[in-house]
Amino acid sequence: MKILIIGKGGREHAMLKACQKSKLVEKIYVLPGNCKMDGATKVDIDMYDIEKIKNFAIKENIDLTIVGPADVLALGIKDEFNKNGLRLFGPTKSATRIESSRYFTKQLMEKLKIPTTKYVVFTDREQALKFVSGIEKFPVTIKIDSIPKNMGIFIARSNKMATDIVNEIFDENENSKILVEEFIIGKEFSIFALVKNSKVYPLQIVKDYKRTSDSDDAEHTGGMGACSPVAKITDNEIEQVVEKILKPMAKSMYEDGYGFEGFLYGEIVVTKDGIKVLSFNARLGDPEAEVLLPRLESDFVQNILDVMDDKEPEIKWNDEVCVGVVLASNGYPSKEKCQDKINLVPIESNICFMGVEEKNNELYAKGGRNLIVTAMAKDFEKARELAYRDIEKLKSDSFFYREDVGKF
Repeated sequence: MKILIIGKGGREHAMLKACQKSKLVEKIYVLPGNCKMDGATKVDIDMYDIEKIKNFAIKENIDLTIVGPADVLALGIKDEFNKNGLRLFGPTKSATRIESSRYFTKQLMEKLKIPTTKYVVFTDREQALKFVSGIEKFPVTIKIDSIPKNMGIFIARSNKMATDIVNEIFDENENSKILVEEFIIGKEFSIFALVKNSKVYPLQIVKDYKRTSDSDDAEHTGGMGACSPVAKITDNEIEQVVEKILKPMAKSMYEDGYGFEGFLYGEIVVTKDGIKVLSFNARLGDPEAEVLLPRLESDFVQNILDVMDDKEPEIKWNDEVCVGVVLASNGYPSKEKCQDKINLVPIESNICFMGVEEKNNELYAKGGRNLIVTAMAKDFEKARELAYRDIEKLKSDSFFYREDVGKF
């Protein structure tokens, strides 16, 4: 089989490594990929140019395409591939609304009585400012409705902070839609599933570390590390999420005519008042994929094909713990990012590369998150020890990492 992976970050690098283990695969293309995705043919096409990607897939007789980024899915690449008889594992443009519109998803959860955070939605700056200036209980979460260039999620801890965030969002786009949500505390985890229409096949759970540090005022990021499985989450809690959240959501989208084929991803919090959903996504997470896929013992490509072909996939996992720690450039996420040389020395742990580029045979940072070091062991303590030992070898004064990944 010929496989095409669309994306260029750590998630796509993890997908590449999983596909390379498959007995079905003869050749893998990454579009556009990055300079450290060894063993794949890199395709120099803009990943947002759906027409050119479609033509490439036809020309090269691609058997299966797997998409990483949600904003590519939101352009309707699945729809275009379907029209041309090309197989792509990912949702259609309409089904991707589960991630591309947070308000749409909130409405769907309300309809299904899926517990989620309380929220208010605004499309008018002045109304939003009036509301946040009167909030008495902090913190609150402010989210941009659509998929923005950054994560579009902000934690406000005062009226002034909330006002500044609202103004910043509307200054950038006067037509913005925002959600102001309650901030909830509890045991957090992400759950993923392979889905086709109403059929849901759960994968393992993951904990993502979103902020730059464990400080209350640390900035929200795309993720500074992850671990799988997740300590202190019970089998009963996982079963509740699958049966009362994932399956009803997939069934409803199918019955409403959206359908869904791809990775479904829920961000969950177990609070003192019960389980609540923070959000849904239409893809594998990043950096969650980097700690999830190394634990997969079954054939990743075969599992996907079985779901697409309406067969029961035989999904198998190892019993080990995987901990992943991201190395990010100073300034990430909101300030000017340092783009210095990365001290790439031999290490024992696995690396998935994110924002990097080669110059004169040396590796440099290109973006905010540069790479993730992942290590597997029989327990969290040993996996943490291995991952942190190796990421310390790669660190220099131009980079930083979070120090509590995998600590419970």
